[in-house]
Parts: sequence; C-alpha cells; structure tokens
Amino acid sequence: MSQTLRFRMVNIALLLLIAFVWASSFGAIKVAVYETGPLSLAAIRASGAALILGIWLAASGPIPWQTYKEHLGAFFMIGGVGTALPFIIIPFAELQIESALAGLLMALGPLATLVGAWALGYQDDVSRGRFFGILLGLVGAGLLLSDGFRTLGTGHLVAQIMTIFASLCYVAGNLTVRKIAHIHWLVISTGSMFVASSILWPLALVIEQPSPFEWSALSWSMLVWLAAMPTAFAFSIRYLLIARAGPTFTSYVGYLIPAMAMLLGYSLLDEVITATHLGALCLILLGLILAQTKGKDRK
Repeated sequence: MSQTLRFRMVNIALLLLIAFVWASSFGAIKVAVYETGPLSLAAIRASGAALILGIWLAASGPIPWQTYKEHLGAFFMIGGVGTALPFIIIPFAELQIESALAGLLMALGPLATLVGAWALGYQDDVSRGRFFGILLGLVGAGLLLSDGFRTLGTGHLVAQIMTIFASLCYVAGNLTVRKIAHIHWLVISTGSMFVASSILWPLALVIEQPSPFEWSALSWSMLVWLAAMPTAFAFSIRYLLIARAGPTFTSYVGYLIPAMAMLLGYSLLDEVITATHLGALCLILLGLILAQTKGKDRK
C-alpha cells in the first residue's frame, strides 16, 4: 500500500469516526437538556472536555502559553463563535425539534464551508456544478423549514433556523482553524474548550442557576458522554483532520451525520422519520455531492 493511499484511508477512517460520535451528541442533548437546561448543559460539556484535554496536553509536554498569547484572537473566535455559540444554540433548539432533525439541518454546514473557503481563497473556483449543488441544498433546507412552519408552528421554525445558524458557527470555527493549521491540533482543541468554558459558565450560573444534585443518573451519563466523546474526542480529531486534509474534506462529515443522527433518533428515542425528512436529506446530500466536484483545497 502506497503512503498516499494509506494517508487517504486514515483520513476517511477519521471522518467516519467523527461522524458517528458527533451524530450521537444530538440524541444525548435531547435526553439531558430538559433537566439541565441548555446553558448548564453547554457549560458542563465544554468544561468537562477542557479538563480532559488540559490533562492530556499537560501530560504531553510544556503548555505552549506563548502560542495562546500570539493567537489569542483566533482562539476566541474558535472557542467563542465556533464552539460556545453552537453549544448553546443546539440544546435550545432541541427543546422544540427532534434530535434527528437537528442533525439533518447540520448538513448545511459543508455547503457553507465551501462558500466560505472559496471566499477566503482556499478554493479555486465555483463551477456550475457547485453552484447548482448549493442551490439544491438550500431547497432541501427550505423544504424542512416550510414543513415545520406549516405543521408545527413558529416555534418549530425558529428552532430550525437556530440550528442552521449553529452550523454556520461551526463553519466559522473550521475556517479559523485553517488559518492556524500549523499549530498542533491538541493545542487548538484545548484552548478553544477553555475559552468556551469561560464564556458559558458565567451565563449558566447567572441565568439558569443549575441544581446538579437534582439531575438524574441518565442525564449525568449523557453529560459525561457529551464531554468525553462528541466534544473532547471528536473536536480534537476534527482539528487534526483539518490540519491533515483541509476544512472542505473535514466538512464531508456533513454527508454522514444527518443519516446517522436520524437512525439513532429513530432507534433509540423513537423519533419519527417523515417523508419530508427523507426528501430533504436526499436533496441536501445530492447538493453536497455536486458542490464538492472539481476542486481541491489550496495548500
């Protein structure tokens, strides 16, 4: 096996692993958020991950304080906009919508990443195929939004729009990571989680005033899973993959998360998968396929 093929196979394996672990986060949030509240859930998720990553970073060698100081703005962008905001928004949205639908709406992230990468000069062009793919993805999103408004009302529509905005926050974080891709992925993931924690805890303590001793064992198990796997583990691997293969390849996780999130929601939470969900999924995934044709990341 050639070195290039091995490199690509590792990238694909990492992508599949991230997709499965990340898809599980939507169901875990759905189970825990009613007891914990969105802000407290987000704060515990980020701080638990920060603790795990901080110990890992400290065990790996001296903490690179100078790197954090030199790139403070980038870390606040990644940790604030790219981490804290979606960590807040998605639990708020899942108070109104199913975990499967939240995962499906996150599929719009890769399309937004493509547009952002082109705007920042990481992509060479936007061909007709790409442009048509972006339009198909938008049609799929419009189908979901219109169906939610028609059948479930304004609150459901707002929750869906919030989820789309959360996906754009992740995109902003991904593109910022690209600018500091020379920094080790563990340094990036640890710094961003500490920044997110510093933002989230004051909000949670002031607004929600959480009572963690009253939460059930099931909610706590979901919080531990969220902090350890979809956050500490998956975010670290995501930053590693961005450094190895670029933000556009990493955004391909959006192909996999919607279907996995829908299957997990259906099998574990008895959520209903409608014809509209399936139709929108097909449109968005077809749009992603077309949008990713004929183009490579600039190195």
